Amino acid sequence: MTTRESILEIKQKLRLNMNGIASADMREAGMGYKLNFGVGLPGLKQIASEQGKDPELAVALWKEDIRECRILAALIYPEDQFQTDLADLWIEQIKYPDLAEVCSMYLFSRMKGASEAAFRWIASDNDMTRYCGFLTLAHMLRAGREMGPRYVQELKDQAQAAINGSDLMCAQAARTALGFVAEG
Repeated sequence: MTTRESILEIKQKLRLNMNGIASADMREAGMGYKLNFGVGLPGLKQIASEQGKDPELAVALWKEDIRECRILAALIYPEDQFQTDLADLWIEQIKYPDLAEVCSMYLFSRMKGASEAAFRWIASDNDMTRYCGFLTLAHMLRAGREMGPRYVQELKDQAQAAINGSDLMCAQAARTALGFVAEG
């Protein structure tokens, strides 16, 4: 099956699982995706598991600029093949927290070079980039990945700046990451 045929098949599955109420609720909450089927994460995980890991399909799905296609891209891209330069590009295109959360949990926190990238992201001037950075670090710490004292101090410094800043999402993600440092 070609990548194009796979995308068409996936879109058909998305239409079958469409939740108009959820889609409308997201739109009302300010999530103005080009297209949003309102399919929840459990349904998307099922589609991803049926599809399997496929970097070419993941990139093609991301380019569709549809909420569910982008979430699926994060779920099916093989973590060990995902590169930080592609993560940088994807983060530039993330507009809404739900996508940032899925990408950070299932892909960014598991890629090679995740720690270095996340520390670069939390030092960014862009709120969504910082949000992804703190979420990525939180997921890495939750999974038991350790960091040296220098990195812990850097996280504490950047987190304090985020907590004192004006972006509530970054502040919450920073608090979450700090909670795993305190526990570890």
